[in-house]
This record gives sequence, C-alpha cells and structure tokens, in this order.
Amino acid sequence: MTLFDYQQYFPFQDIRTEQHDAIQFALNAFMNEGKKFVILEIGTGGGKSAIAITLARYLAAHGGKTYTDDASVETSGAYVLTTQKILQAQYMADFGQSSGRDLTRSIKSASDYECRFYSDMTCSDSKRLLKQVGKKLDGTEFQKCCRQSCPYTLDKEEFINFPISVTNFSYFFAETMYAKQLLPRGLLVIDEAHNIESQLGKIIEVTFSEKFARNLRCKIPKLDTQDAVFSWIKGPYKNAVSKEMNEYKKKMSAHFNENNDADSHELSDVSKRYEMLDKHICKINRFIEVYSPDNWIMNLVKSSSSDKRGDRKFEFKPIDVSSYGNKFLYKFGSRVVMMSATIVDKVTFCKSTGIAEEQVAFLRIASPFPVANRPVHFLNVGSMSRSNIENTLPAMAKIIKDLLSLHKKEKGIIHTVNYRVAKYIVDTVKSPRLLLHDSSNREEMIEFHMKSPDATVLISPSMAEGIDLADDASRFQILCKVPFPYLGDQVVQLRKQKIDGWYACQTARSVIQAFGRSIRNDKDRATSYILDSDWERFYRNNRNMFPSEFSSALT
Repeated sequence: MTLFDYQQYFPFQDIRTEQHDAIQFALNAFMNEGKKFVILEIGTGGGKSAIAITLARYLAAHGGKTYTDDASVETSGAYVLTTQKILQAQYMADFGQSSGRDLTRSIKSASDYECRFYSDMTCSDSKRLLKQVGKKLDGTEFQKCCRQSCPYTLDKEEFINFPISVTNFSYFFAETMYAKQLLPRGLLVIDEAHNIESQLGKIIEVTFSEKFARNLRCKIPKLDTQDAVFSWIKGPYKNAVSKEMNEYKKKMSAHFNENNDADSHELSDVSKRYEMLDKHICKINRFIEVYSPDNWIMNLVKSSSSDKRGDRKFEFKPIDVSSYGNKFLYKFGSRVVMMSATIVDKVTFCKSTGIAEEQVAFLRIASPFPVANRPVHFLNVGSMSRSNIENTLPAMAKIIKDLLSLHKKEKGIIHTVNYRVAKYIVDTVKSPRLLLHDSSNREEMIEFHMKSPDATVLISPSMAEGIDLADDASRFQILCKVPFPYLGDQVVQLRKQKIDGWYACQTARSVIQAFGRSIRNDKDRATSYILDSDWERFYRNNRNMFPSEFSSALT
C-alpha cells in the first residue's frame, strides 16, 4: 500500500496509531483502488472527527479531479454529516473559528435563527414572507434588513462557500430536496453511519390524519385498503392541502397595510401555518414519487377514545430503503467516507443502505481503551421476553437495588429499552438517586445529572446513543433487557425477512452503542452489567457480530 504524506493536513499535533491507519487506508482506497465508498468501523476513542477533517483537506489538495454522477460537473470541497446537533457542535468546537483552527463552517435550520427585524419571528418566517408576499414588500425596511443582514443568510453563504461544511442530516435533506442550493462535492463524510437506514426512512415516511383532512374540508370516502388510501392521498387530499396553502398565502399578503407594515404576532402565526402546509405537501409529493405497493406498509392507527368522530391515522413506511441511498444521499459526494463504531456486519450494512460491495473498502479498527477499565458482567437474572417479563421484573428490581448499593457513591445509567420497565424499577426500588425522564424533559434530566453533586443514576429507554457520560458522569451501566427490535412493527418483521442478519445486526448494534456511553477516553473506566438471560442465547448465536474488544471484556 502506498504511504501518503498527510501530516500537514492533520488538525492536531499528535496522531494516534488508529488515526494513521485509517487515513492511510482511506487514501489508498480512493487514490489507488478507485473506490467510491470507504467504511471505517472505529471504536469509541478512535478520533473519527480528526480523520474526517484530514481526509477532506488532503483530498482537496491532492485528490485530483472529481465529478458528479454524470461526470459533467467538476466538484470540490467536503460535506460532513452528523445525526445530531450536539455532534455538529462538537465538530465546530474542535475545528471551527472558536477553536483557533478555522477549518470548517456549520449551519442550522433557519428556524433556529432570530429575525433581526421582527424579534418574535424566526428567519424561517421572514424568508417565507419575502418569497410568498413578493413585490408588496419591495423597498420596505423589512426587506432591506432581511436581504442585507439576515443572520441565517450570512451563515448559509459561508457554509456554501467554505471548503469543509458540517451539518446534520435533517438540514442537509431539507436543503438538497427543497432549496436545492447544496451542490455535490468531492467528498461526503457520514459520521454515525449506522443511522443511514433510519435517516433515509425518516425523510420519506409520512402520516395522514382523517382529523386533519376534515379540518381541510376534504371529503373522506370509505378507506379500507392501502390502495384506496393512496388513491385518496394523491387526489382529493393533496388538492385540499394545496387549496388551504393558497388561502394562507392570501392571508399573509393581506396582513400588510398601506404602509407595508404588519402585526408581527398575527403574521408569525399565519406564516407558521403556511410553513407546515408547505412542508407537508412537499412530503406528499415525494411520497407519491417513490411509493410502490410492494415496498410500503400502511399502519392504521385508531384515534384516542376521547375523539368522538373516531378519526384514524394512516402511517406509510418503506420496508427497504436501499434504493433511496444514492437518490437522496450518496450522489452528493464523488467519494464517500462512512464512519461508525457499530457497522457490526459489512454485508448486512451494505445491503440495507444500498451500497454495492465492489465499490467499498472496509476497515475495522479496535477501540484502544484498556479492557481492564471496561468489564462487562452477565448476571443472568431472568428472561425479559414477553412471556417471562412479569416473573423476572421483581428479581431484576432486587438486583438493581443491590447494584445501586455496590456503586452507592458513583453515578451511572440504567438502559431499560422501554418505559414500562423503567417505571417498574423506579416504583419498586424507590431510590431518590434514580432520574427518569419523559418525552418533554430528557435534556433537562441529563443536565441535572451532569451537574448534580450527588450520585444520581439516569434510567432511560432512549439513551443508548447521543449522550456522553465520560469519567465521573457514569462509573457503571446496567442493561435490563436485550434491545431486540419490536416485532409488533410490520416494517421490522418484513426487514427481518428480507435481509439476512438484519434483525441480529440491529440488536448487536444497540448493545454496543449502549455500552459506549460511559467509556469515552483511554483513562475512563466503568463497569457494565447485562441482566436479561436472553442475552446468553443471542450472544452465542451472533458472537461474530461483536468486536473483539467487547468479547474480551465480557465475563
């Protein structure tokens, strides 16, 4: 393998062995082997972000000419995509202007920026008004302010023109599908790449409500089959949404008086309603474009008992998203780097995300963290399957009470997979240390845990990813239940049938991700516990999916 002199593009003084190996491997795959995709499975602590920045800088200088899919337009620069805004912020803290390195730019949604003219409106509201009200705003102070000093516009211009730009999936998809100002680049870096399948699903799955349709004054025929619902959506329902949008467009224009001024409070409400309708019809159009009856499932959700009309919701979800990978994502990079600690199985990953294996170079690099700092103990408390959970929960609550006593001076986290288990443990153990969140206060509870001087313990069904509990923030972690995907979901059932290994891969990935919350650096330490006896069978049948550093820590 050719050795590449990349050191001047590395953003830090010291290069870890894992980073060196990953950079050399990726450059060789791109420059010598002509691969489009490089998949790097790098354990926590491998320094993925520095690898991404180095590859982007080196390829910009030495990568040669790269082109869009049709080879007609030369590309340059790099996009770096993350799944969460907190990861995006970390890239900026390490490589943005405030870091002193000034290697990248970032962008958020226009709805995250405050309008400089109407302080109670967002830049998203203002931009929409300029677009929809049109000439009526020509020459107004509002237009001048929005055109010349809009904070979102200024950040977006920098984001578009800077060589390395960082954003999240949500913003990237919105811009490439609607605004269409983000053009393909020479390199696309996808961090936390194990989420690609779910991200592709999110942008095209859609829900339709009979209650919402009634509010639109849309007639609802007898809808008893998936085909009937689809025909209704692409016809009467879509027309009703378009008609409502036109009415709100007129309302926005009418808000401006003879002096071209407006009541910003009322205007904001109208604008937000229009934005909701605009996004909804864009999603309808995209759904109609990609829908095929053999690859989509319709879930019928009955309304709550408090709704006297008995209105229903129709949830449409794709089974296999692999055909959408290039259409919505990969075409925006002449070369693509995918990084994650949990690819788990290369073949399954490629199948589920729509990547041809012959176009891929794959490298796995183990976590450098000492095994002695991260033991994983299997306690075999009892089965947490549906038929056994009632018998197991009392014994599990007792074990958790004992573990809390064992770690009485330490913070930790308990992964429960669902709220039912979490609530049972909280109600049974009755420890003031346990912090259980709901859908509205997750971030607040995490912040309280991080700042509290007490030995608090997070208990959650939804913190297997996206939370950093380094050092004293968590010295122990408990997995109550093996996180098998829910087989009551038809999409899960059909993906399991269609893609060999998919179900096991998802489960293994969730376990590894969960146990990655508390070990964040080479000096960190935490003890992990698995309580569900179903783990023994799962691990025995799927041991090959777990990295060697996980297996070596398991006792």
